[in-house]
Amino acid sequence: MALMNGQIDSRAYQTKLAGILRDIFGKEMVKTEWDSVRFDGHFGNHHQIYAPRHDIAVGPFNSYADLGLGNDRTRVMLSHPFTKKIIKTVLNQREKIDKVWNSFSRCFLAIEIEFSGSEKHMLGSIINASVSGSIGIVISNHANIEKVKRLSKYILRLEGLEQIELNSLRNLVIFEQEDFIYFLKAKNLPINKSPWMLFLESVSGKRHGLRKR
Repeated sequence: MALMNGQIDSRAYQTKLAGILRDIFGKEMVKTEWDSVRFDGHFGNHHQIYAPRHDIAVGPFNSYADLGLGNDRTRVMLSHPFTKKIIKTVLNQREKIDKVWNSFSRCFLAIEIEFSGSEKHMLGSIINASVSGSIGIVISNHANIEKVKRLSKYILRLEGLEQIELNSLRNLVIFEQEDFIYFLKAKNLPINKSPWMLFLESVSGKRHGLRKR
């Protein structure tokens, strides 16, 4: 249900966004409330191991059997116009795509929509999107976008100080809600180094300088 002040709630936004993504990628490739355990039931269930349910997931999808064989079905999407656009405008500002791309993902795009909730909940969504997607996307409303960015910086700073051993968040893109709709619909976008991109670049440089010899 849309809110009375003209804002849109997360469920309505999820429905709207899923429709746009289905127009781009096809109906069968876009899943809402995607449960990787149900997709790959031979390799566990929710009683045995935690598995996130993503607000939206875009395929191709990888099973654990695929990943065990080194078969990343999502790599075919490197040539998709969406991927080329997000590489050109965002991801290539960080590192080479082979270092950014998550080759052990469960899906091509793992999308989390964060319009409310605690910081602990948002932190989990940020990590889940980055770990589960070849490209992870977190979308927030205006009220929470700075909170999402602040939590992401926290993870990056831990990595830069070698307190965690993750190549974390290199594949993560953060959008404000209407900015992502615009990104999907726009044909040509300028390359714009936002404060978020500049922070990623600075942390990447610090990481290399802090590596133990």
